[in-house]
Amino acid sequence: MRKVYKNIFGEVISKSKATKLDEYHLYYYESDSDILKEIEFINEESIYNINYFLHEGDNENEVLEYLKEKSDFFDIEKKEIADGFIITTNKLYSLSVDNLPLISKTVFKTDDPENFICSQVIDNETHEPQLERTVKCWYTLDKNGEKYAAIECSYEEDGTLELAVDKTSDPDNEQNWAHYDYETFHELQEKFPADISYYKTAALLPKEAYQS
Repeated sequence: MRKVYKNIFGEVISKSKATKLDEYHLYYYESDSDILKEIEFINEESIYNINYFLHEGDNENEVLEYLKEKSDFFDIEKKEIADGFIITTNKLYSLSVDNLPLISKTVFKTDDPENFICSQVIDNETHEPQLERTVKCWYTLDKNGEKYAAIECSYEEDGTLELAVDKTSDPDNEQNWAHYDYETFHELQEKFPADISYYKTAALLPKEAYQS
């Protein structure tokens, strides 16, 4: 493993400088590569959080036991790429509260890995999504050319659209935002040349929405 020390702003620093700071981050990379395996978040020489990134060949149970020895609070992330989408599964553990993790799945487009289009919470026992806790976002550019979440959607327990908030008319003024539900979604679609039918249900991926 190759260790890289960074300050809280993400700037690479020396180990000696890091240990003099109240807080710093320690990155672990696979030897001779840029494959990130783990980030330790350290405050006053104590690890308060760990992000671990699962890669092919990793044994998740072994990783879990390894992390339990280092911290009570950590996140195990697994990333998959399929049909132009990045699907990230996160298991967030807080062992002082519960031995079971909070599981979520987040979807990004491969050409925009910074802005999520769907976030779902997964039930620990059934491993099915809790559809009423799903959030989806559709993005466009504002007048300054900056990308922003122009439509934000929430869903009912059965996965149908509960509310779509359209901010495009006035992104900075909540009073001017328009609201749509499952029955009026067609009115929202008529405002955009792009197909936004993915946002009508809580399906994780667009191909699932098109098949339903």
